[in-house]
Amino acid sequence: MADAAEVLADDKRKRMRSPAYPFINLETAIRRAKEFYDMEGRNSAHLKVAVKHWDYEERSSGGLQTAAALMSFGLMRDEGTGDKRKLQLTPNALRILLDDMPDSVKRAEAIKQAALAPKIHQELWTRFAGNPPSDAALKHTLIFDWIPPFNENTVESFIKEFRDTIAFAKLTPSDRVSAEAEDKGGSGKGRENPVSPVGVEFTFASPSLKTRMQEDVFSLTEGKVTFQWPTPLSADSVQDLKDWLKILERKIARAATPPAGKPTTEIVARDESKN
Repeated sequence: MADAAEVLADDKRKRMRSPAYPFINLETAIRRAKEFYDMEGRNSAHLKVAVKHWDYEERSSGGLQTAAALMSFGLMRDEGTGDKRKLQLTPNALRILLDDMPDSVKRAEAIKQAALAPKIHQELWTRFAGNPPSDAALKHTLIFDWIPPFNENTVESFIKEFRDTIAFAKLTPSDRVSAEAEDKGGSGKGRENPVSPVGVEFTFASPSLKTRMQEDVFSLTEGKVTFQWPTPLSADSVQDLKDWLKILERKIARAATPPAGKPTTEIVARDESKN
């Protein structure tokens, strides 16, 4: 028979909360934003009114989670607290809902920005350089390597939401979270204070350019080295890449270990004027 400590430990494991992630995927969130727009337009509305537009009761968890998801995607913003809390669609949401130009580049970029607005999406996209692994490998990472770790009972629902959102936004490996956004929230290790999705900037491949990713693999005794780059590249980008490779070369040299049994060479500066 399990003792009290074991029972409490088991209960704690069951109640372990996963890192925050959207309750719904981006495609559904945009539909919810449209339902709000059809009733309120560009105006703000009290939270208890907004959830009714989504067919939820005033204090239902589904309604509150839907509102939180739309804010996470940067489609809504809120102001006030308690009974005075109001919701309003963001400019990014209005771009997605109202830009009806055929093949609109701005709308496509707005959808991609929304897809990578949630902090957990930013972190995963950055960690895997736009190439998330298989569901099984991703699940293992989120349960065992993520800080804080995901609850094994909810991790699969998050993975589905993440995959659906990335597919809907048509993100490609060349779409990148900007360095500034990574510094604010994309650590890959989890943070206590989530970055606000509103105003976060991303670097996306322009749909007007038919870019594709090229890859080169070099085999070493210790393993394989893989290098990926988008093509075509501008002259400025080529120069930037050359400068970065020089920095990378120095970092690799510092990380190199001397052969076994051979001490590291010590360089001693001498003042020849004293000889």
